[in-house]
Amino acid sequence: MKKIQCLAIALLCSLFAACSDSNSTSTDQHEHFEAEGWNLYWPDRKLAYSVYQGKEDTSLETLRVNANCLSEHLTVKFLDDEKKEVSAPKDDEHTLGWSIGDESILDIEACGSWGFHLKGVKEGETTLTLKVKHHDHADARTPEIRVIVDKALKAEDCPFQDDDDDD
Repeated sequence: MKKIQCLAIALLCSLFAACSDSNSTSTDQHEHFEAEGWNLYWPDRKLAYSVYQGKEDTSLETLRVNANCLSEHLTVKFLDDEKKEVSAPKDDEHTLGWSIGDESILDIEACGSWGFHLKGVKEGETTLTLKVKHHDHADARTPEIRVIVDKALKAEDCPFQDDDDDD
């Protein structure tokens, strides 16, 4: 009898722990966003970074920014299992997230729902992992992306300025 009770409790726990259950009639269902790859684009639509099924496009240059400066705007696009670009999630439950290997070297400035700027803090090299955040977990993530922060420039010498400075 105890085994049946334990099994029943374990089954109930697994049902409630799942983010979604296609057979459930609950209004608390959550859709996971699945991406087979990621493309990052500069404003001129030039590809800045690409990864598909965990394999990075090594023909692209390493992402770079100067310390004390912002990079150009980077736009995130996603790839499906046929390597075709698909739309980013449009609901409020999915957001762009990231983790930085060394935050003393690099920061990120979010720009719109699925865009951002690299912000150089100090000269060095670190990594960036982008994520599709969904509540308390990531539905998808990139491998660690190498980012180089070059020598510091004076603000007036930075090729791209913070949009807030235009006011």
